[in-house]
Amino acid sequence: MADDYVLEQQSAFECGYDGSAFPVTVYKHSSTEFRVVVCQTPGPLCHMALCIPTLCADHKGKPHSLEHLVFCGSEKYPYRGYIDVVASQSLGQPMNATTYSDMTIFKFVGLGQEAASNVLPVALDHVMHPLIQDNHFATEVYHVDQDGRQQGVLLSEMSEFSYREPSVRSLSLRQMLYPPTSTYAWESGGLLQAIEVLTAEEVAEYHKEFYNYQNLTLLLVGAYDKRPEAVFRALADLNAEISAAPPVPRRTMPPLRAKKDKRRNDVLFPSEKSQTGTMGFAWEGPCDEDVETSVALETLMDFLAKDPASPLRKRFTNRAVPIAGDIEFSLQSYIPSMIELSFIEVPFTSYISHAAAIAASANFSRRDNSALSSYPSPVDAFGPLDLAKLHDDLNSLYAPNYYRKQLVSTMTYIVEFWLPKNWDYFRDYVVKQNSSAVAAFSKVAMDQKDHNGILYMLAHDAVVYRHSPGFANKTQPEFASRGRVFSIRRDLEQKDCAFWQALIQRWFLDKQMVHMAMIPDSRMGIQLEAERNLAQRNRIESQTPDAKERHNKWLVDAIASTKIDIPQDILAAMPPIPDISKIKMPEFTGDTFKLNSPSFAPSPFGVGRVLVVPNETETKLQISLPLAKLASELRQYLPLFTRLLAGSTGLIIPCSAISKMSQCAFLPDLKPSGMPLIYLDSELIDTALGNAFTEYQACIGDYLSSDDTGGWPVEVMTLYGATQSASVKSAFQMLVFKLLYGDFGVDAILKAAKDQERGLARLKGTGASLLIDTYQWLRLPGPLDANTVADSDPSENTAIECSAKEQSLGRALNLYYQSSFTSAVAKSLSLAVKGDDRAAAQANRIGDAISRIREYFASNIIGTGLAHVTLQCGLAQGGAEEMMHSLVNEWVACSTAWQDGHQAAVAPDSPYEPTVLYNTSNKANGHLRKKRRSAMEDGFKTTISGLPNKRPGSCGFARLNAPLGIHLTLADLPTSYVGIQVPLILQHGLADTNITPLEQQLERLPEIDVWALTMLTTIFNRSEGLVKNAVRGRGYAYGVGIHPRPADGHLAVYISHSSDPQKALEAFWEVLELLKSEDEWDKAIDEVQLNAARSIVLFRTYNNAAQAVALEDARWMFNGYGGLDERIHWVRRHVESVTVADLRRVFQRHFVPIVTKDPHIKALYLIAIPQFLADSDRDPMSQLQQNHYGIVMKHIDFASLDPMVKL
Repeated sequence: MADDYVLEQQSAFECGYDGSAFPVTVYKHSSTEFRVVVCQTPGPLCHMALCIPTLCADHKGKPHSLEHLVFCGSEKYPYRGYIDVVASQSLGQPMNATTYSDMTIFKFVGLGQEAASNVLPVALDHVMHPLIQDNHFATEVYHVDQDGRQQGVLLSEMSEFSYREPSVRSLSLRQMLYPPTSTYAWESGGLLQAIEVLTAEEVAEYHKEFYNYQNLTLLLVGAYDKRPEAVFRALADLNAEISAAPPVPRRTMPPLRAKKDKRRNDVLFPSEKSQTGTMGFAWEGPCDEDVETSVALETLMDFLAKDPASPLRKRFTNRAVPIAGDIEFSLQSYIPSMIELSFIEVPFTSYISHAAAIAASANFSRRDNSALSSYPSPVDAFGPLDLAKLHDDLNSLYAPNYYRKQLVSTMTYIVEFWLPKNWDYFRDYVVKQNSSAVAAFSKVAMDQKDHNGILYMLAHDAVVYRHSPGFANKTQPEFASRGRVFSIRRDLEQKDCAFWQALIQRWFLDKQMVHMAMIPDSRMGIQLEAERNLAQRNRIESQTPDAKERHNKWLVDAIASTKIDIPQDILAAMPPIPDISKIKMPEFTGDTFKLNSPSFAPSPFGVGRVLVVPNETETKLQISLPLAKLASELRQYLPLFTRLLAGSTGLIIPCSAISKMSQCAFLPDLKPSGMPLIYLDSELIDTALGNAFTEYQACIGDYLSSDDTGGWPVEVMTLYGATQSASVKSAFQMLVFKLLYGDFGVDAILKAAKDQERGLARLKGTGASLLIDTYQWLRLPGPLDANTVADSDPSENTAIECSAKEQSLGRALNLYYQSSFTSAVAKSLSLAVKGDDRAAAQANRIGDAISRIREYFASNIIGTGLAHVTLQCGLAQGGAEEMMHSLVNEWVACSTAWQDGHQAAVAPDSPYEPTVLYNTSNKANGHLRKKRRSAMEDGFKTTISGLPNKRPGSCGFARLNAPLGIHLTLADLPTSYVGIQVPLILQHGLADTNITPLEQQLERLPEIDVWALTMLTTIFNRSEGLVKNAVRGRGYAYGVGIHPRPADGHLAVYISHSSDPQKALEAFWEVLELLKSEDEWDKAIDEVQLNAARSIVLFRTYNNAAQAVALEDARWMFNGYGGLDERIHWVRRHVESVTVADLRRVFQRHFVPIVTKDPHIKALYLIAIPQFLADSDRDPMSQLQQNHYGIVMKHIDFASLDPMVKL
C-alpha cells in the first residue's frame, strides 16, 4: 500500500495576513492520473468530494442526468437508497452532488475521518459503476405518464431553471462569447426540449467517456491527518481497478470566438412583470494562471458594483431616476474566464410588447448606427461631474447601443477623471476590503458550493489541469493555485493609480464586449404551454391502444422500482456509527452576567456574555433589544427602521450629549459648538463604520443568520458587528450611535422605502416565499386569514377595515402586509417631497413613527435583552465583568443623552392611524364596503409576553371549520408548489434554570416529543427517505420536505417545482396511509432508520456549533440556555433517548390526522399552479376537489391577498 501513492506536491491556502495557512498535500497514484488531495483545516468537519471534469456538446443535460442516476444503486450495492443510509449513519449528511459547466462533484460531509472512510468505498462504486437503467431514467430524468404529461425529477428541476431570467441570461452571454466547440456554450443541466429526446443509452455512453479513475480526483478538506490512513486503506482494496483504468486524453478548451458581434442580442423570457428587463455585458477574462489579475479584477468589480460612491452606482442606480435597480458584477471561473456585468430591473417603459420593441429597434437602427469610436467624451457625456443628476431618455434605454454607450462612457470617465481625483478614497476601499477578507474567507472556506470555498477551488484546479491551454505541456496540476490570495491582496495595496487605470482600460475598454438585453414577454409562457399541450395531445393520439397499454404497464413497473428495499443482512453489515464523543469541537469559554441585577445600571439588557473563541478571526458584537412593549401600531415600521439602520446615513448628535459620552475612536473628536446639534455626513459615517466593522447588520429576530424555514420574527431587534479593532467599546458605540442618532430624515426614509419596495416585489410569488410568506399571512389569525377566505362569497365584493394597532407582529411584518404598507409610505413621501400638502401631513406621521421607535429604544429598561461579545483572547481576571459594565454604562450614557436632547414624540390620535382595507372576495378588485372590527371581535389580538424566547407574534392558527385547501394561479410560475400546515402544540424550550436546574429538567426529558418529531421528519426527508422517495423518486416534483416548527405552532409540508401537484400530494398521502398499518410501520421504521436519523441530527447540531460558535452561543443564550455547551448537552440527551416507540407516538399524534376525514382537523393546504395549467385540461383542482379527507378547496385570486394600506 505504501508504494501505491506517492507524494507529488505540497502547498497551502493562506487563511490570513499573519502567515497562518491550511496545508495542502497531493498524493498521486503510482501508475495513473488518479490523485488524492488533502487540505487540513481546524474543526470537526471532514469534507470529501469526488471531482470529475465533465464536458458538454449539447443541451441534453447528460452530466446532470448522470449525477441523478448515480444515486440509484451500483453493481456492488444494487439497492436504491443504500448510499444514503451509509452516509446518514456516518455522522454526516446524505451525499449530494452538483453539476457545473465543466465538472461534476459528488460531496459528503461528516464529523471526523472515520465518517469519510466509511462512505468512500460505497461512493466510488456508485460513481464508477452506477446502474443506469430505463426505469431509473424514467423517474429521475424523464418520462411521459399515462395522460401524455412529461414528468421526471430532473425535468421538474429544469422546468423552472430553463426559463428563469438569470439562467437564460447567463447561457445567452456564454453562447455569444464561447464557440460551439466549448463546453460553456451549452447548458450542462439540460434544456427541456433537449431532455425530451435524451435516452438512458446516451447517458451510459457519456459515463464511459468521462467516468474513469484517470479523470477523477479525490478531495479531502477538513480535520484530516496529513495522510489519512483510513482513507488510503479503503483505496487499497480498489488498487487493481484503479491501476487498470485506461488513459483519458486531456482536451484543451478552444479560444473564444474570434469575431464577436457588436450588435446587441435581444432575448425574450416569460414574465408577467413586463415593466423591467435586464442589460447584460460580458468580456473575456484573464487565464487561470494569472491569479493576481483575477484578484485585482474581483476587488475592482466589488467596488464598482457595491460601494455607494462608485461612479457605476451613481450613474445607473443611486440617483433620483434610476435606470437600473441593481448591478451584478462577477468573474466566472471558466476556461478562459468570463467577466459578466448585468444591470437588473432596467425600466422597460416604451417596450411593453416584443412587437413594439422590434419596431422601435428598426427605427433606431435607421437613425443611429454608431460604433464604439463615436462614443461621447466624458465631458460631453457627463457635463457637470455629478453622475446622479444625469438625465436619460427613458424611452431610449432599449435602443441599440444606448446602454452600451452609457457603460463605455462611464468606464472611460472612471479611468480619465474619477480614479485620479478620488484615488485616496479608492485606495482606502482596497485596504478596507483586505481587512474584511479574512473574515469573509473564514465564512466560506468550508462551504461546499461557494466558488471561494476551498473545495470548489481545488476542484477547479483539477479541471484546469485537464482542459486549460496553459497546462497542455505540464505533467501535474497546481493545486491551491489561489492559495496566496492574501499575499496578493497585500501587494495590491501598494499598487498606484496607474495600475488600476490600466486594469480598467485593458479588460473593459480595449477588450471587445458582447451585449444582450433580456426583454420580458407576458405572452411567452402561454405560448410555450400551448405548444406543450399540443405535444401532449399528439403523444396521446399517436399511440395505439396496445402501445398505450404496454407503456402504462412499463411505467407502473418503473415507479414501483423506486421503492426502497434493502435486505436486512445488508443493513446489518454496514459500518457502525462513529463515536461522537471522540469528535473535537472548537474550544471556547464564556462568562455570563445578569445585567438586570442591582450591580449594573438599568438598561434593556437582561443577560451579558463575554465568549472567548481562540480560532475566531475577529471580535463580534451582538445586542438584541426587546420589543415587547413597543406600541403595536409601530410594528409595521420595524422593517423600514432596520433598513435605515443598515443604510447609508449621517449622524445628528445634540451638543448637550457630547459631554456625557466617551470619545469614540472611529469618529473625529467631538466638541460642543454654538449650534445645538452636530451633523456628521453619511460619507464620514460610512467610513467610520467601515473602519469599525468588517461586517455590520441589523435585523428583526433573535438570530442573525438563521435560515430556519418558517422561523418567523420574535420580539427583538438585533444589531450585529464584527470588528478587528481592539476597542470593543468604540465599536459598541458605533452600533448605539447608528441606532439612536442616525439621520433618518424624509430623504433617507423615502430611499429606504423604495429599496424595500423593490426587494419585496422581487420576492413576492416566487420560490420559497410563495409558500412560506403566503402561509404565514393565511395561517395567523387576523383579517383575510384562512378563516376569512373560507367564509367569503366569490359573488360579493367586500372588504374590512382594520386599524394597524390590531396587527399581530407576525402579520405586521409579513411580506403581503409590508409590500402594501411600504408602497404606501413611498408614495406618500414622494408626493410630500413634491409639495403635496396632504402627503406632507402623512410624511410627518411617518417621521414621528420612526422617532417613536427610537424613543422606545432610548427609554427602554425592560431588562430582557442580550449583550454578547466574542473575543479571540481571554481577559485578565475581572476583565469580562469590567467590559460588560463599560458597555452597559455607554448605553445608558447614550440613551440618557438622547432623551435629554429630544422631546418625546407624541403618538398620533386615532384619525391618523394607518387604515388597512382587506378585500374578502375572490376577485382582485371591486367596490369596498368598510366595516370597523375590533380585535376582540376577530379574536386575533395577541398578548405580548416579556419573555424573549417566546414568539407571541408568530404563533396561532386561524379558526377553520374543516380542512381547507386554498388554490392560487400565477402567470409567472413555470412549475407548481404545494404546502400543508397543521397546528403543532408541543412543549418546547427550556424552563427557567434559576427555578429548575437544567440537569433536573433533563431527568424527565421535556422535549422528547420535539426531538422524536424532528427525527421522524429527518427519516422522511432523507434523499431516499420515505416521503422524498414517494414524491421525488417518482418524478412528480424536485423538492419535498417536512418541517416541524413548535416555536411557531405548526407542522409544515412543502413540495416545490412540481410537474404534477395532484400526484405529488396523493403520493404524500399514500405514505401516511401506508404507515398507519402497524405491519408496514415495522417494515419501514426500525432501529437502522432511527440510528440514521440520530446521526444526521447530531451532525447538524455539531456542524452548526462548529461553523458559527459566536452566533450559536448568542442564539441559545437568548433562548434561556447557559451557552452553546448547555444547548448541545440538552439536544444530545434528548436525541440519544428517542426510541422507535417515540417515533410511532408522534406519527399517530401529528401525521395520522392529516389523512383522517374529520371536520375538526385544522389542516390548511396551499396549492399554487401556473396560469397555463389552470387554463388547460390538466388543472389538478378538479380531481383534488374529490379528495377522501373532506378538504374544502377554494380558489382565490393572488392579488386579493394584498391589503390596501391607507396612511
